[in-house]
Amino acid sequence: MSAVNGIGNSELAQKRLDAGHRSVPGVDLAGSVPVFGSRPGSRLTDGVSFADFSRKRLIFGDFTRRGETHVYRVNCKAGDRLRAQLFVPVLPRGGAVLPTFAIVARSLPYSSDAQKVPLELPHGYRSIVAPPPTELLQPVKDLLTHVHYYPGPLIDTRTLVGGRCYLVVWIPHNQIGKYVISIGHRWHLRWSYWAQLPIYWWRIRSWFGLSRAAAYYLLAGGLVTLLAAATILRRLGRRARPEPI
Repeated sequence: MSAVNGIGNSELAQKRLDAGHRSVPGVDLAGSVPVFGSRPGSRLTDGVSFADFSRKRLIFGDFTRRGETHVYRVNCKAGDRLRAQLFVPVLPRGGAVLPTFAIVARSLPYSSDAQKVPLELPHGYRSIVAPPPTELLQPVKDLLTHVHYYPGPLIDTRTLVGGRCYLVVWIPHNQIGKYVISIGHRWHLRWSYWAQLPIYWWRIRSWFGLSRAAAYYLLAGGLVTLLAAATILRRLGRRARPEPI
């Protein structure tokens, strides 16, 4: 399959990695909360809802039926920045797709290809459509999980008035497979985000179908370290006890 229509397997991506293409560190992926398992609705009224468009999120989507449309919705304020970028995951067993996506809002600085959106837009709403890339260039490497993505098109705009804003994702060629979209621009700085990094590592590696053996080794190493420390403390405690008279 061509890069435009999708990636039925990861031969193209894997060949480029094997050929020594240096991957670019995924700076824009850092600080993003991964979103898994959501089953987005196909209409503006039943899309998956997010609290805001500013916090960085990585949406791990999966088209399981041909002709699907995925909708994500957010309540926006006037002047909010709307940033979304497509990433094509490099899956070891294939199954990635190159979808088209659009940002839909009541008032945008400009509009493009509104007729391509596979939904009827309410009166007064405009859209900016990002078509799938015609070529995959240099892969991006996520420093935390060591997975690879090919960066795709980017939409970075603002809404001029408040109200509902939407991210609409669809496959023009009726394919099935996985995709990743990054939204937002502000890091998650709360302690709960950093505390869940091991869980994020585990789930992302699982979604890609990659080995998670490193987690077992790390856990085993931690247990060995704890046992060794406990043994040393017991020995020190015995030596510190006074000898009976």
